[in-house]
Amino acid sequence: MHPAELAILLHRALEVRLAALQALLAVEGWASEEEPLHQVRVATRRLGAVLDLLDPEAYPGHKRQRRALKRLVDTLGLPRELDVHAAWLESRRHTASDSVQGAVIEHLQERVDRARIRARRTMHQELEDLRLPDLDRLLEVPSLPAPFQRASLQEAAWACLAPRAETALGDLAALAAREDASALHKARIRIKKLRYTVEALEGTFSALPEPVLKDLRALQTILGEYHDLAALETLLGTEEEQLLARDRRLLAGGVGALREETSRLRGAAFDRFKAFAGSQGPAAFAEAVRPALGLPGPEGTHP
Repeated sequence: MHPAELAILLHRALEVRLAALQALLAVEGWASEEEPLHQVRVATRRLGAVLDLLDPEAYPGHKRQRRALKRLVDTLGLPRELDVHAAWLESRRHTASDSVQGAVIEHLQERVDRARIRARRTMHQELEDLRLPDLDRLLEVPSLPAPFQRASLQEAAWACLAPRAETALGDLAALAAREDASALHKARIRIKKLRYTVEALEGTFSALPEPVLKDLRALQTILGEYHDLAALETLLGTEEEQLLARDRRLLAGGVGALREETSRLRGAAFDRFKAFAGSQGPAAFAEAVRPALGLPGPEGTHP
């Protein structure tokens, strides 16, 4: 059970993030447009980060609501990824070096567009089946049984942040030592959740630790670029194999050239991650965040 002061602060954060999501969901046709769909996904993740901080026993239906929001994020995932692929290909089409490369890119655009149509059709069906529980129930004044923890608001905030920082940042050195696309994608999600948690706890700081948020955003951006390129590289590799199997060697060669370019860009993104990750970690996070909360530093010294 959180201290009463933190419970109230989190409930207010819940109100703000729930209102933002509901406003986006209320826009007719949001799921048919790229940017509104992306914004709904982001707002759902932000709300989920607050729900993860709440005491579940104080909010009736908390677990059911959390599962439904996660399913919404997952439902929107593939359409969003294909939108990113389509945008990348469109940018390359305008810079194609010759008509052959332009034709190869347009062939890939046709393939991706068909996949986008299928993904959106499936998404709309899943959204029809997905009945989000009454989200307004989360706004009901929760039952907060006594006794509360005897801790300051700042100590309670750090108790929320410390394990999440360890989970999000604790294995960066291992991730930088060995490239693993799946593990890096999961790390990006954890880092994003940590950033959303810091933002949700804004009221516990005299001022938000902007350098920390800037570093988390930078990590998230680098890993986002890496993930997009790794996913596109996989898509291009599969297409190249299928074209070769059908003896479409000219197309396969063009797709292979794009795959090699994507591979180089993906490798460069990983190099940027390795260079940046060295200065990050739970200790650096604690050194910056604890004084911002007015708490002793990691070594027990006061700021």
